[in-house]
Amino acid sequence: MKNKATTPSSSHPTSAATPGVSLEKLLLFIYAFLLIVIGWFVFQYIFDKKISLTGDATDYYILGKAIAQGDGYVGITGPEKVPANHFPPGYPFVIAMIMKFFSTKTTTIQGFNGVFLITSILLMFDLFRRMSRNIHLAFVSALLVLLNFHILQYSTMMMSELTYFFISLLSIWLFVRADLSRPAWKDPYFWGFMIGVVCSYYVRQTGLMILAGVGLYLLFRKKWLHIGLMAIVFFLGILPWQIRASKLGGDSHLRDMQMINPLRPEEGTVQGFSGWAERFYHNTERYLTREIPTATLSTNVEDYSLPVSSEEWIGSLVLLAIMALGWYHLKQYRLLIAGYGLATFALLLIYPEVWTGNRLMIHIVPFFVFCGIYGLYYLIILALAKVKVTNRVVTQTLVPLLFLLLVPSFVGQTATETREGSGLKYLRQFARVPNYDPAHENYFQAAAWIREYAPKNSMVICRKPSLFIVFSDSYVTNYPFTENQKDFHDYLIKRKADFVVIDALGYSSTPRYLVPYVQANPDQFEIVVQLQNPDTFLCRFHPEFGWHGAYNAKGMPAGKGEYRFGDGRKLVGTFTDGRMISLTGEGEFFDAKGNKLGAARFENGQQKN
Repeated sequence: MKNKATTPSSSHPTSAATPGVSLEKLLLFIYAFLLIVIGWFVFQYIFDKKISLTGDATDYYILGKAIAQGDGYVGITGPEKVPANHFPPGYPFVIAMIMKFFSTKTTTIQGFNGVFLITSILLMFDLFRRMSRNIHLAFVSALLVLLNFHILQYSTMMMSELTYFFISLLSIWLFVRADLSRPAWKDPYFWGFMIGVVCSYYVRQTGLMILAGVGLYLLFRKKWLHIGLMAIVFFLGILPWQIRASKLGGDSHLRDMQMINPLRPEEGTVQGFSGWAERFYHNTERYLTREIPTATLSTNVEDYSLPVSSEEWIGSLVLLAIMALGWYHLKQYRLLIAGYGLATFALLLIYPEVWTGNRLMIHIVPFFVFCGIYGLYYLIILALAKVKVTNRVVTQTLVPLLFLLLVPSFVGQTATETREGSGLKYLRQFARVPNYDPAHENYFQAAAWIREYAPKNSMVICRKPSLFIVFSDSYVTNYPFTENQKDFHDYLIKRKADFVVIDALGYSSTPRYLVPYVQANPDQFEIVVQLQNPDTFLCRFHPEFGWHGAYNAKGMPAGKGEYRFGDGRKLVGTFTDGRMISLTGEGEFFDAKGNKLGAARFENGQQKN
């Protein structure tokens, strides 16, 4: 190319132009102010007061509440305050601080995400400015990240995504500001970076991936003392949590990763090299063709069950090529971005395949957007150079601002009967719905009954117990994910269950594990609340009724024992199947007072004599 000054690789910030530093500072202030105003307006526009129905949101809330009220990092869903070990304590600690100094309302906690979001966008703006050396391109890229459907979708949820999003970006920003020519221990920015990485790990363990990105960058710069100090501080910082986790039985996330499906433990763990290789391949295909493109372009995957089409492959490869081109021609921190991205996906690609969606990669999405925009920018500048357009106002200002034409596609459209919604308008439409879906409305009505009429501190067995407890103010626990009837029965007794909720929330575990046990022992469950459309049942548990006796090797009721009916009668004998729905066997009938009524025989739940 004849004129190198027209290429992005040699572009300079506006401060290099004639007007001098003052124009750069003025633009910096104007663009930062615009991002703040637009960010706050967008956040208010799509803010959803309803609690996220994922369940993790209320798990975090409960843990935060325990910290705030001085119980420590424990679960307070039952009479035993069990030390928590599944979630890192970072986000519950943030919630606890909000509760202590502001309010315990969930909307207040959600509202703080707006602060994290806007601050993150400003950090991003400065990072992009340093990486591209073009303030206009940095502004447009930051704006498109701000309008990203997936980032905004999590921005109003009481979840760890936005807190991690903020802390991880802050850590990277502090590193970029660090002066690597100074001794590592004398640079406050480098110390801030190291502390930020430790904090990010305590919010989400993927914070480790920041070290990989920075480590790669420092490795190529041969900054051995920086690498050593970084490793020591990180190790010492996370050591208390690792010791605690080890004492509590190890890292639960690591156990989940080894399972084929954490929601169905009976399916077992991944076996051998071939099992891990198959998972790696399927995850790679999904991320390349669906998660990365939809996250970057602010769209949705229509149906994960459909096979990946050739159009998806072609489209994703074109997008990845543009992003790679943009990344390659960045002037600063290419290795940082590469290391961070590669380390992130090295972890994501071995996660269970059922963990679909781009929630786990939200923190890396801004860099995808930025590299994609920069790649397109580079191609346009090359095309302009071919036709001899070299004017700096055109190449350095007008072309970057041309990408503002992408904004309407990020704003999206509301959903109708004939089309799906997208973008900000769809998030606004969803947020304005005053109620939950019918299944959850029924679920929360059952919880409200418990709050109003059940004895204080009743133990309720239900799916998504952390959701239930917010509305019930009771003790709660999940049912065991087992088809073994003996283990299920023993669990109900051990947990001193008072009520059971048969929900219609759509989880396969309820009909797989809970319903079969209830059907096997209908006399143990007295319906106290029955709601329709969809059917939802709140049942009082009566452990004195149902099957009492032997179980076979598969954990099914069979052998010598007795089935106790709700009216007080009992049938004592030997059975090949002790479930009421298919009761098969013979023995002696007794009335409620213990008087013998005579012999009886049952086949498939029906009395034959």
